[in-house]
Amino acid sequence: MGRRILLVDDNDDSRFAVAETIAKLTDHKVDQASDGASALARVLETEYDLVLLDVQMPGMDGFEVCRRLRADPRTRRVPVLFLTATQYQVESRLKGLELGADDFIVQPVSNQELIARIKAALRVKALSDEVQHHNVELESKVKERTSTAEHLADELRAERDNLRETFDVFAEALLLLDASGHVLVANSAGRRLHETPLAQDLSDLAAEAVGKSTTYDRPLSHGGRFFAGRAYPVSGRRVLLNVRDVTTERDVEIQRLQAEKLASIGLLAAGVAHEINNPAAFVFGNIEALSAQIRLIEDRLRIGVGSEARTDLQTMLFEVTSILQESKEGMARIQRIVRDLSAFSHVDDDRQRVSGVNSAVESTLSLLRNELRHRATAERDLRATRSVRTSPARLGQVFLNLIINAAQALDEAEVRRNRIVVRTYDSGDDVVFEVADNGPGIPSHVLPRIFDSFFTTKPRGVGTGLGLPISQGIVRALGGDITVETKAGTGTTFRVRLPGEPAVRLELPVGPPVHPTYRRRRVLCVDDEALLLKAYRRMLADVHEVVTALGGRDALLILEKDRNFDLILCDLQMPEMSGMDLYTAVKTLYPDLADRFVFVTGGAFSAEAKRFLEQAVTCLSKPFRIEELLAMIEQKIAAGAGLPLDGSTAQQIPGRPA
Repeated sequence: MGRRILLVDDNDDSRFAVAETIAKLTDHKVDQASDGASALARVLETEYDLVLLDVQMPGMDGFEVCRRLRADPRTRRVPVLFLTATQYQVESRLKGLELGADDFIVQPVSNQELIARIKAALRVKALSDEVQHHNVELESKVKERTSTAEHLADELRAERDNLRETFDVFAEALLLLDASGHVLVANSAGRRLHETPLAQDLSDLAAEAVGKSTTYDRPLSHGGRFFAGRAYPVSGRRVLLNVRDVTTERDVEIQRLQAEKLASIGLLAAGVAHEINNPAAFVFGNIEALSAQIRLIEDRLRIGVGSEARTDLQTMLFEVTSILQESKEGMARIQRIVRDLSAFSHVDDDRQRVSGVNSAVESTLSLLRNELRHRATAERDLRATRSVRTSPARLGQVFLNLIINAAQALDEAEVRRNRIVVRTYDSGDDVVFEVADNGPGIPSHVLPRIFDSFFTTKPRGVGTGLGLPISQGIVRALGGDITVETKAGTGTTFRVRLPGEPAVRLELPVGPPVHPTYRRRRVLCVDDEALLLKAYRRMLADVHEVVTALGGRDALLILEKDRNFDLILCDLQMPEMSGMDLYTAVKTLYPDLADRFVFVTGGAFSAEAKRFLEQAVTCLSKPFRIEELLAMIEQKIAAGAGLPLDGSTAQQIPGRPA
């Protein structure tokens, strides 16, 4: 396709010769101009593909025409070839090229070279036009896509604002953190939570999820509120945290657990009463016998002490000693039963500590002793050495539910045949608890539903249908699992697997036993039971100086005059002024004595007392042995007052090892 060329030269002959050559050798159309001014005018009127320009022309030379063409945006892209018959110096040629000329052709030049130079310039022009066309298209597309991107950005900003408004509606805290714990995005609940002392716990939770590259859960608490934190790792070592306030759920769950515990306690009540009544019966019998023996000793002493009477007295004293020992053993049994029952029925607050699995099993079997012996023979195989971090009460509830289920699955008519085997053992880093029975097994149509709430196959009034679901919930909350294996006519095995804690190696003392000795201390004993105060005097007077106060008000009167006490042994719940009220008053009036309190309680029945015991206070449960009381006194004084336990100016309890 021919192009349009403007030929500018003031020499008519030269202009005609070049025009003829182009016309003969190409299909291009050539327009002519004889001076620079007319050339500029024609370029502005007509779109030319090339300008052939002479350098020396009257009025306006070729250099000026080229400069003006390049200065005008409308003509700056038109190729310019200088065509002259004069041999210019290099400086002039460079000047033309600097002004924007595309080539410098010096005549005489062959027709073929001239045409080749023109074609080359036109090819460059065509390529330039194509590039320009693409640039225009690209610019148009860029503008279009920029507009689209801006529109999308506006939509994203609107979506972001909507999401923020939506997230802010959620009561649950949502936070996006990086691996270092820096908050990238958070809703209002998340921002509020991050402004509390829980900020470090949130960072630790995020770090755990990043380190383990998996979803990670952790319970959190602050200011009496309890939270369930869950961390989800996302790309770029970031973590999405979802933190729910579970205070209300926790209270409901505790009530549900307690309801199941109360149902279990109701089932155990008759057996526990039997277990308590047996030792209580022979303790009371021994007390009666002891009273009779003492009366006989008094009669012998009135008659006189001869050799025969001395022998009788020695026999009586031996009998008295035996009676006392048997009574102590009976009271120890009562103490263990009461403590096991108290620990099981306690409404725990989810605070976890390292607990021994074997001791929890033994405690549970102790509670179920009467229930089991009328149904089956219970066998123990307790080989676990690792412990678990959990609430002891909840751990005991799991064991009790599973063992009761095993017992109730057995036919009471075949008590001699029935067997329940309880096992514990270590499995890698886990602890495993198993309870197996040789009963009829669980029917296949029942098995899928055994962990459903309120589902039970037991007779009305025997089961609540909550034991197994609650046990499963407790075990899963501890990061464990509970499974069942059953076979018709052979029996059932429930298996609980829990994350274990490293076993603690105890260094046993080498050599003969060492009886502890105690420094003499001043102890103020406060109780509303006068008989218990007398008992304190009998138990402690050989070792410590004991001052007694009948109630809290009496204790304040004593402390007003004399505050030189190493320890205050105080009942928790008393009329008029409770131990809690006394502690508050002493902490205000005599703050140096507040850390010397040891509270004694037979059970915190009021909500106020339960909350008080959740504080960092020292508590000793009734009933207790003298050795426990003496050890508690020494430990409290050593921890609170920093007094030495070196045995200097110390003494043993006369007549017996401490």
